[in-house]
Amino acid sequence: MKIAFIGCGAMGGALAAGMIARQGIDAQNVYVYDKDSERLGAFCGRTGAVPAASEAEAAACADVIFICVKPAITAIVSEKIKGLTDGRYVVSVAAGVTVNSYLEILGRGTKIVRLIPNLPAQKGFGLTGAFYYNFEKSGKDAEVREAVNALLATVGEVVEVQKEKMIDEMIAVTSSSPAYFCLMIEAMADFGVQVGFTRADALKMAEQAMMGTAAYMLAEAKHPGVLKDEVCSPGGTTIAAVTSLEKNGFRKTVLEAMECCRAKSVKTEGYV
Repeated sequence: MKIAFIGCGAMGGALAAGMIARQGIDAQNVYVYDKDSERLGAFCGRTGAVPAASEAEAAACADVIFICVKPAITAIVSEKIKGLTDGRYVVSVAAGVTVNSYLEILGRGTKIVRLIPNLPAQKGFGLTGAFYYNFEKSGKDAEVREAVNALLATVGEVVEVQKEKMIDEMIAVTSSSPAYFCLMIEAMADFGVQVGFTRADALKMAEQAMMGTAAYMLAEAKHPGVLKDEVCSPGGTTIAAVTSLEKNGFRKTVLEAMECCRAKSVKTEGYV
C-alpha cells in the first residue's frame, strides 16, 4: 500500500515517522508534501520518505491520502486534490473538520476516514479515534480499513467509533488530556522542589509515577478505583492526600474542565 501525507508538521510528521520507524510501511511507499520546503526536506532526509512537489503529486502516487494540515486550509487542499480521489481513500487528521466538509468538495461518494490522534503518538504511545464513512463491510474497503487500523496501531492504540460526533467528543478524553496531565505533573514537581529536590529530579519522579501507574493499570487491567484503594492504607498518608483532593473538588474540577472542552469541540449540526 502506498501512502501520501499532505503536511508533515507535528501530527502528520508524528504519524508518518511512527509508521515508518515501527515498520508499519516501507519509507519508499510514503510520499510527503509540505508547503514548508525546509521542513519537507528535513523530514524526508530523516525518515527516507519520498518528497512530492505538490499536493496533487503526492495524492496521485498513493492509495491512501492523509490530510494533515491546519483546519483552516483543509478546503484549499481538498480543491487541489479534487478529481484525484476516485478509487482512493482520504484520511483527515484535521481537528473539527467534518466529513461533510470534504464531501462537498471531493464528491459525496468519497471514502473518508476521520481521525483524532493525540500527542503521545509521536512516541508510539498514542490513542487514535477513527470514524469510517462510505466504507463497505467487505471487499477492498474492509481490507483498507484493516490496513489503516494496522498503520495507526504502529503509533499506539486505535478506537473505532460508529458516529462522527463521537470523534469530537473524544477530544476531551484523549486529544486534550495530555495538557491536564502536564498540569498535574508540574504541580507535583513544584512540591518536590519546595521540599528540597532539584527540578530535574522532581520532574523525573512525577513523570515516572504517572507513567508507571498507567502502565501498571493497563498491564493488570485494574479499575483505577481498585488501585487507589490498594495504595490507600487505613489512616495512612495516601488517604490523607486523597481526602484533601476530594475536599477541594478535584474530581468535580476535572469533570467541569472536560465538559468545557467537549462543548467547545462538538458541533450542533453538520455531521454525516
